Amino acid sequence: MKMAAQPKQPLVKLLSIALLALPAFSAPTLAEEFLCDATQASTQALPQLDTSCPIGKGLWGKQQPKSDQSQFWIQCGVYSKPLSLSKAKTLYQHISTDVWLKPEAKAFRCLIGPYQDFNQARSELNKVKQEPGYKEAFIREIIKGQPVKQTKPAAKPKPQPKVAKVKPEPVAVKAPVAAAAVAPAKSMSENKAKPDSDVSVRLTADINGVHYLVPYLLFSDDQFYMEHDLPWNRMSYEQAYKTCYRQGMRLATPIEWKALLDSGVMAKNNWPMHLPYWGEEKAGLFYSGKVNQLKGSSLLNVMCVK
Repeated sequence: MKMAAQPKQPLVKLLSIALLALPAFSAPTLAEEFLCDATQASTQALPQLDTSCPIGKGLWGKQQPKSDQSQFWIQCGVYSKPLSLSKAKTLYQHISTDVWLKPEAKAFRCLIGPYQDFNQARSELNKVKQEPGYKEAFIREIIKGQPVKQTKPAAKPKPQPKVAKVKPEPVAVKAPVAAAAVAPAKSMSENKAKPDSDVSVRLTADINGVHYLVPYLLFSDDQFYMEHDLPWNRMSYEQAYKTCYRQGMRLATPIEWKALLDSGVMAKNNWPMHLPYWGEEKAGLFYSGKVNQLKGSSLLNVMCVK
């Protein structure tokens, strides 16, 4: 995740252990098997990692990573109640990733990351520790293949007693004289809607007769992250599907994804690559070439094809 350090609102910028977060927002985190969910109650709150999300063990003093395939978090603290977004905002000027909370039994762990590069994590840790209140921050290492330790989620508030509802009196409704004929839904290929004027076309490519397009919604409250000094939308499967549909396009198949990867266009033209892309049937299309089925609530990159 090499990107500008300022969040847009500030919103979530990204996750490379593949945290793809939200609607509730709801999401996962990427690193092949380092895949976990996250939620975000609103754009004014920090996203919260699922309790099963791997955070690894601490690297203390001058300890070096135990594996060259590890990923890393910066632990920025443990709090009795969720750290507010306004308090975490000071960290964004020092980091290229994002700030997350992980609920545990009676506390909330503050984490920055994830990072693929240990040296980058260490460099940003030194800057974070200069901020008041974060002097004790340290790096955690997630070793590939290491079992994930489950933690107990924060206790949920007791449900309020139910109030008896008054059953309304039934109201007579006249049946319609005749049911209106419903036109069959058009398939994606039949969609002739004009492209949305609020969508900016960031990147395009033509490979083997297939037109690829990376859109960006200009006037939207959708999540985003920064890469190559630009914001990129992060959408749920439904949002991505609808965005492509409005452009008269669709989501890519695994075969079309492989053709794009094999072309080398993405690396050559600075396509966003830190998060997977949505493919058809809720497939997560990873830059490593891997294709995984994901939850539709995951927030991934968006690419349309035609």
